[in-house]
Amino acid sequence: FLAMATLGYGSMRAALGKVALLQQCRRTFASDAIANAQAAAKSSGGGLFESLLGGAPRITVPLTQALPELEVATVAGVSAPAAPAKTEVTTMSNGLKIATEATHSTTASIGLYVECGSVNERSGLTHMLDKLAFTTTANRSTFRITREIEGLGATVGSGAGREQIIYAIDGVRTTVPEMMEVLVDSVVNPVFHPWEVKEKQRAAMKDIKELRENPQALLEEAVHAAGFAGGLSNPLVAQPQTLGTLSADELSETLRNYVKYAYTGSNMVLAVSGAAHSEVVPLAEQLLAGVPKTDPEVTKKLRQESTYTGGQILLPPVDDMNHMVMAFEFEGGYKNLKGSTVMQVLLSMLGGGGSFSAGGPGKGMHSRLYANILNNYNWVANCSYFSSIYNETGLVGVSTSFAGGDSKGLVDALCGELEAIANGKFTDEELERAKSASISQVLYNLESKAIICEDIGRQVLLYGKRFPVTEYLADLQKVSKKDLADGVKALLKSKPTFAGIGGFSDSTLSTIAKRF
Repeated sequence: FLAMATLGYGSMRAALGKVALLQQCRRTFASDAIANAQAAAKSSGGGLFESLLGGAPRITVPLTQALPELEVATVAGVSAPAAPAKTEVTTMSNGLKIATEATHSTTASIGLYVECGSVNERSGLTHMLDKLAFTTTANRSTFRITREIEGLGATVGSGAGREQIIYAIDGVRTTVPEMMEVLVDSVVNPVFHPWEVKEKQRAAMKDIKELRENPQALLEEAVHAAGFAGGLSNPLVAQPQTLGTLSADELSETLRNYVKYAYTGSNMVLAVSGAAHSEVVPLAEQLLAGVPKTDPEVTKKLRQESTYTGGQILLPPVDDMNHMVMAFEFEGGYKNLKGSTVMQVLLSMLGGGGSFSAGGPGKGMHSRLYANILNNYNWVANCSYFSSIYNETGLVGVSTSFAGGDSKGLVDALCGELEAIANGKFTDEELERAKSASISQVLYNLESKAIICEDIGRQVLLYGKRFPVTEYLADLQKVSKKDLADGVKALLKSKPTFAGIGGFSDSTLSTIAKRF
């Protein structure tokens, strides 16, 4: 045993000696390498890492000049289109419009846009239709729809608003026929099985609970309830006292009848971005031939008229901050073409955002709400332009969130910003910057095929055509100092609308009204 222990101890000493020798060799090698590299750097003028890694000498040719003695292979250029892509529109015999814009991309976006929303009802049907998008149809089960979409490598989505419902699918251009067939079947032929409706009804009720913990969503609902009477005051998120009282069978039947009368010819637009009109129209006409014509009397009865009233709604706190929206009526809505253009420039001039990014480059630090509000009131967490614009009216103003501080003083400062613009107290440089920012934002958004598709669908649904982008950009560039001042003056002539969450005085609305 002693002999074995002695042998083990000797082997251990030998091993430790080898490790120490190896470490010493490594240190010596590293020292020699560094010394050689430093000597080489001094003689060649190169850097330490360049010598260690064997790199080439640093290139000092500016990026604006061609590299010397470098042969570049000639690549045939692709000529730019002679004219911008054109939106083509075809109206079917049932009144449904097909609008397309061909591009050279390998992907395509398809959308079905329906002229209906929460302005038509107060029972939560719009919310439920959004939840039930791409579920069982007369021809497919929900499982089959899911598997077909996966097989196509496509993505789908839906969105429900106060005036429109959107169904969309994006995928590879070569699968446009298959994508269109799945999309149309999902929208036009829903079954609304009671068990699926029950499941989505539970999901909608969960959304209601989450709404109470989301101050921004609460404000959105509150400002519409305060500012309008009629359709636009209807809640976009279903209410428990209406949706929660219906059984699954009753709700299924109600949804089927609602789709039957609302999803009709002239109330719908099929928009496609990324495919030729001649390829889309024949297929679309076959798929959508069964959509019934729109009965104007039924449409009139379904849609509730909206009247701007102005007003105030104050809600109890939901967190440790105060939240508010101060808004005014934008008369004419999207049908007021010049006014809509001016409001786009106003958006860029007021700007705003979160205080966290107030000083960063490109974060809107030149906008008035950053420069005059966020930078001067360190207790304000967020302050930004607010707008909810619809076909014939809208709300435009300012929203903000803050912890503590003087709410009365903040409201006064925000009123001062709007008042200053109405009185033309802004520089030409501010105006030009706002117009340039607006143009940049429009062009940036239109790089997305999905946004192009949505732009086509919404415009054709409202105007019956799509205005050329170049025309809109030219209109933005024409906005003058007087146009912007007059646009804000028109806003401030309306009765204000105020929605607040937290510690606000009951006299806030009257204080704002007296200011203007």
